[in-house]
Amino acid sequence: MNKTLLAILLAQLICGNTFAINIAGTSAYFDQKELEEVTSKLSSQQLFELDNMSFSDSQCEYEILEEVYQLDKYSSLKDSLIYLRSNKTIDDTEYRLLNRTIKSFLKSKKDKYLSPFKSKVEDFNKNAFHDFSKQIEGGICLNIAFKNLIGALKVEKPIKSFKVAYHKGLISKRMYWQLKRLVQEDYHKEANTLSDYRKNQNFLTNQFPERLEIEGVDYISKRSEKRKASRREVLLSKYNPFQIIYLRSMMERLLNRINADFVSINVVLDDEVVEEIILDPLEQYRFAAKMIRKELGDLQNTNLFSSTNVSFEDILAASFETGLVNGEDLSTLETVEYVWNPKLTKGEKRKRFIKRYGTIFVAAIPASVYFVKVFALVGIEMLTDIKKEPARDHSMF
Repeated sequence: MNKTLLAILLAQLICGNTFAINIAGTSAYFDQKELEEVTSKLSSQQLFELDNMSFSDSQCEYEILEEVYQLDKYSSLKDSLIYLRSNKTIDDTEYRLLNRTIKSFLKSKKDKYLSPFKSKVEDFNKNAFHDFSKQIEGGICLNIAFKNLIGALKVEKPIKSFKVAYHKGLISKRMYWQLKRLVQEDYHKEANTLSDYRKNQNFLTNQFPERLEIEGVDYISKRSEKRKASRREVLLSKYNPFQIIYLRSMMERLLNRINADFVSINVVLDDEVVEEIILDPLEQYRFAAKMIRKELGDLQNTNLFSSTNVSFEDILAASFETGLVNGEDLSTLETVEYVWNPKLTKGEKRKRFIKRYGTIFVAAIPASVYFVKVFALVGIEMLTDIKKEPARDHSMF
């Protein structure tokens, strides 16, 4: 990437922000029963005010929580956040970051505080707390300054350093409790703060305006079997915007290979094509599947994805996040459960899927159905460990 292009992209990244668009479906953090309980506790006036809340100018966790708090100081902030997530004012990432800040925020509202016991820390980093105070005075979000402080301290138990800082007069008693609560909520382990998240979302929207047309879908907001976070949250915490754009390009290449009029192998001798081999439709599909598998393996050897285990599911999520794939495709893919049946061979899975939906190379099928077929068939190659397939002596793939 040349320096001019990089400068343009970075300029867009730090420009004015809008609150992240909500392209997820049902929340992974609470169910319908919990939502009904919350709704029953809130008055009609509270519900009206929450329905009309807008956070377009808010950058920090504390700012947003303050706005919600001012609506009704006696209502539960967590209940309010659940309702705001249910009406799509915020998404799951925003809900999680705000929820992890609630205890720290409420500590800032107390009038009386217990003094922490004294503690000893070898090589105490006094400068880190000076820098922290300057950042707070300069208007930096508390959560950002907190993460910077944790990074500068480089200690396993930062709360001990907070105690020392308080007794040295470097932070107030109130701030000690605010920082302690953020540590106890593991906020420092978050990949991004709310401000970072919003900048990344704004950057992706600038690059792909079609994101504004995306309709939320449960497939992307549900938690995968092996992960506690949803597919979308895994994507957004695992990758930066440049990596997400690259994953989208991988899906574009995959679709181009499968949707091509034909794929051929040329035999070149002395700069002249002496033989051209045209792949049949199934070989074309298998060629595309094997290429995406190869590219997934090659990613770990690149600087952009070094030491990162990229899955085909991540590519799907990135394609949805950038508007390449619509939610209907992903939602339908989720319903094709028997495709991933580990008791069947890959060949048997394909036969069952094709029997239900028809061949994947029918020209007149709607785009959404076509995408589903492609994703499901390629997903067979990517996501399952299964029995040995029958021999394919008739096929080079």
